[in-house]
Amino acid sequence: MDAERFDYDIKLSEYAGHAKALAQEAVEQHYDIVAVAGGDGSINEVGTRLIGTDTALAVIPCGSGNGLSRCLHIPLDPIKALELINRNATCLIDTVVVNEVPFISISGTGYDAQVADDYAKDPHRGFNTYFRYIVKNYFHLGEKEYTLVLPDRTFTTKAFFISFANSNQMGYDVPISPKASLWDGKIDLCIVRKPNALELPIVGSYFLSKNMDKSPKVDILQVEEATIIRPEAAVVNIDGESMMFEKDLHIKINPLSLKVVV
Repeated sequence: MDAERFDYDIKLSEYAGHAKALAQEAVEQHYDIVAVAGGDGSINEVGTRLIGTDTALAVIPCGSGNGLSRCLHIPLDPIKALELINRNATCLIDTVVVNEVPFISISGTGYDAQVADDYAKDPHRGFNTYFRYIVKNYFHLGEKEYTLVLPDRTFTTKAFFISFANSNQMGYDVPISPKASLWDGKIDLCIVRKPNALELPIVGSYFLSKNMDKSPKVDILQVEEATIIRPEAAVVNIDGESMMFEKDLHIKINPLSLKVVV
């Protein structure tokens, strides 16, 4: 850090949820920036406490997927990320709430939420662990029926999972909604149907080429607000962390509500 430009304190989070309290303290003490060294879950803990404040979020990517960092083009090298903070250039981005629970990057229900839940309970980290649960849940889970209530229409559809994309990244440089933007005032609802074994290579090629929006198994709708009625209460993926939610999910954009260092 540039000691001529910044006075700084270093805090270590000691338990799940502690980073939220540390971020709240920083806001109350009028810090200009809170930098978090971690992955999307840690970024969520800190960043959601900074929504609507003058305190900016900075990211030193230290997670597995680093989805938000990739979307914001923040260097994955910690030294280069610190150099970016030294420049102190900021902008405002959108955030989203699901049943009043805020998130910054990606949320979702169905297959991807179950993968996130299994991954969160495993002590091992990294792509290999994540990929194991991707494969396991592909064989164990099927499509479910969802009713989507949008501002202009209501319809029912079957889906393997539905992602609520504020950013374009699921992590590991794999975009679920390539055209999603953090500052367009919209949520990308990505409705993904389950491919069969023969269709998997084709769908995989769309993923790897970053053209998921062109896959015949995917529909993407851009909305400011939506209600998703699920068959039952189940876990939801909130920025890579799983949380149990009631049956109905109400999603709403909070435009340009978080200051970030970019």
